[in-house]
This record gives sequence, structure tokens and C-alpha cells, in this order.
Amino acid sequence: MATFGRARRTSGGAAAFGRPLVVLLAVSLGLLLLRDTAVVRGAAAGATDLLVPVERVLGAIGAPVSHAWQAVTEIETLRSDDAALRAENDRLTLENVQLQEQAFSARQAAQLAAAAKALSFKTVSAPVIARDPSGLLHIIILGAGSKDGVLLDDVVISDQGVVGRVSEVGANYSKVLLVTDTGSSVSALVQGSRAAGLVRGQFGDTLVMDWILQTEDVKVGDIIITAGLAIGDDVRSLYPKGLVLGKVVDVAKGDNGTYRRAILVPAVDLRHLENVLVVRTSS
Repeated sequence: MATFGRARRTSGGAAAFGRPLVVLLAVSLGLLLLRDTAVVRGAAAGATDLLVPVERVLGAIGAPVSHAWQAVTEIETLRSDDAALRAENDRLTLENVQLQEQAFSARQAAQLAAAAKALSFKTVSAPVIARDPSGLLHIIILGAGSKDGVLLDDVVISDQGVVGRVSEVGANYSKVLLVTDTGSSVSALVQGSRAAGLVRGQFGDTLVMDWILQTEDVKVGDIIITAGLAIGDDVRSLYPKGLVLGKVVDVAKGDNGTYRRAILVPAVDLRHLENVLVVRTSS
């Protein structure tokens, strides 16, 4: 009895599985046979009419999404390109600055070499490594000292003219008293008329030429040069003859009615010196 019951259940399960399959085959065969009939074509057309608006809506939604995604991709590409261009621009800017500095250094070195060649003294090229930014102290520090052959009272010049004289020497540095300092004095000549006088520093960035005889010719625009003469008994700080000190910007009577006084603008821009020549006048 148990076996008979199992047999019935097995037969019933096979029949249940087979019926849907038969129905599916029948429907497929019917659709295949009826595909060219007016009913099927009408149903297909109706379904198509129903689906077209849906497809249009989906297409309308998909296009902006596609465009938005494309825009995001393009923005990221532009950002990447912009970063690369900025990096390249920074590199080129730095390279340009370096090339300009190299060109400036080469030009300045050539000018100092030409100034040194015009002198009959040995010279030492030295960089300016410190200065008083306020201009109150008329002193600069050079990156050359006794190890480089710099001596006390050596004259310091640029390619434009007189800077000052060495007032202190260390092994690797030297201190220069600028020609504009009140403690500086240089015997001088008016380049054209050869009128003689004494150039001293004064407060500020100007020079004054004293002890010019009233009969001597000196006027605004004249160039003042070193006379190459000792002042009293001081021969250690003797400046070579013919170095430019400055240009006359004003002429007035001196404290003594017998003499005149000329105000000079220094030939050298002392606030912006970078490299100088130390002239070995003591050797």
C-alpha cells in the first residue's frame, strides 16, 4: 500500500510538471502561426505605441546623465591639465629668475673686471654680505678678509666710482667705511677745471666738497674725481688718482668767505651694492 501511494504521487508530480510545458508550447506555436494576422500586428503596434513614450522619457533622462558624466570627466581632465600647466609655469618662472641672476652676475663681473684692468694696482673682488638697512651707519661688510689679501685702509670701489676704504679686517671679512661717512675725507679735483678741494661725508647720502677757492671754476653738473694726494701726514688711505667721487648738484659760499662749497651726489648707489673691488694701494 505504501508503495502504491508513492507511485501515485510520482505520477501526479510528472503530470503537474508537464502541463505548463504543454501549455507554453501551445501558446508559442499559436503565436508563431498567428504572427502575420491582423490581431497580432495590431497588438504589437499597440504595445509599441505604449513603449515609445517610455523610451523617450528614458532617453530624455539618460542624455543629461550622460552629459553630466561627460562634463565631470572633462572637468577632472581640465583640473589635471591645469595643475600640470601651473607646475610647468612655476618651473619656467624659477628657471627664468635663475637665468636673469646669472646674466646679471656675469654682467657685473665683467664690469668689475674692466674697472680692475684700468687700474695699475692689484685688486680683490668681494661680495657685500651685510649693510645697515636704515642708512644711519655708513658701513658695509665684505665677504673677503685677510685670507684673501685684504689689508687695512685698502680702497674699495665699484665700476662706477669710489665706495670707501677698509676700516677693519678679519680673516674672512672686512668692514668698509663708506665715503659718505662723516669720518671720511678725500682730496679731490673738479675734472674739467682741475679746481681742488676736500670731499667729506655728511649726514645723509650726499658728499660736500670744501675749500674750493672763490676764483676756481666749479658749477652744477661737474664731475669730481680723486686727486691722488695725501691729506696731511695720512698716506695709508691714499686714493688712486682719477676715481669718480660724484657729481655737483649745488654750489654755495663756504663758512669762510674766501672759499666755496659744492654739494655732490655720490657716483655709486651705496645702498644697492652687491659686489665691489678692493684696491691693494698698500702693496
